[in-house]
Amino acid sequence: MLLTIDLGNTSAKFAIFDGNQQICFLNIDSKQDDYTAIIKNFLYRNNLKEDLIEDVIISSVVPNISKVLEKVILNVFNKEAIFISPSNDYGIKIETENIEEVGSDLLVMCAYAYHLFKQELLVVSLGTASVICHVDNEGSFKHCIISPGYGKIAETLWGNAAKLPEFELKRTLTFLANNTVDAMNVGIYQGYIGTIRYLLTGIKAELNKEPKIVACGGFGKEIVKDIKEIEYYEADMVTSGLHYIYNRYIKNEINTGI
Repeated sequence: MLLTIDLGNTSAKFAIFDGNQQICFLNIDSKQDDYTAIIKNFLYRNNLKEDLIEDVIISSVVPNISKVLEKVILNVFNKEAIFISPSNDYGIKIETENIEEVGSDLLVMCAYAYHLFKQELLVVSLGTASVICHVDNEGSFKHCIISPGYGKIAETLWGNAAKLPEFELKRTLTFLANNTVDAMNVGIYQGYIGTIRYLLTGIKAELNKEPKIVACGGFGKEIVKDIKEIEYYEADMVTSGLHYIYNRYIKNEINTGI
């Protein structure tokens, strides 16, 4: 079995695969005091023992927690974790000015998307941040833009305007509102949709191409319904990508001792 870990700035996602099947999943706040207990409880709640885990592969954008996880994995499983790095070849090349600045989650996401479609892509991540990555037809990571995520926009509004209440974000089909909550919901939702669509339009215009547009991320399930440019959506491309990269590029190297 394979344990994958996607460690982000706000959340940590754990998934266990038995062959090609994901058998369990956990999504928690990444700011934790005891990852040993979290991982062991995750295993035990799913009736799994430590010795069933053959390898652990990690995508992390939080260096200080990476060091903690590295020790935890060694203590719990008696094996070294495999960390995704931009310096490795996982099916795509990185052609940006500063390779080390490319987050491992973006690398995994784009490698997986290119594996699925083998063509020029715009890969949209609709999570804590909104990220649009450009991968060309030859599988080279060329460009990336980052803007605030859907939830962060709402948090900024709530946190900086005393008279504006916090409420449950939801999809809206209107551009009109006659109360405060609806006014905020329409502004946040439709404004966010407009931002993503405008960015996609601008990128395509500068490229003078029509890449296939695919998306992932927790906020994407509802949002993609209103962005007609997005042709494919998968909630968690990083978890799927870690599984793909391990089986396609890493497992054989481990087995052959390369």
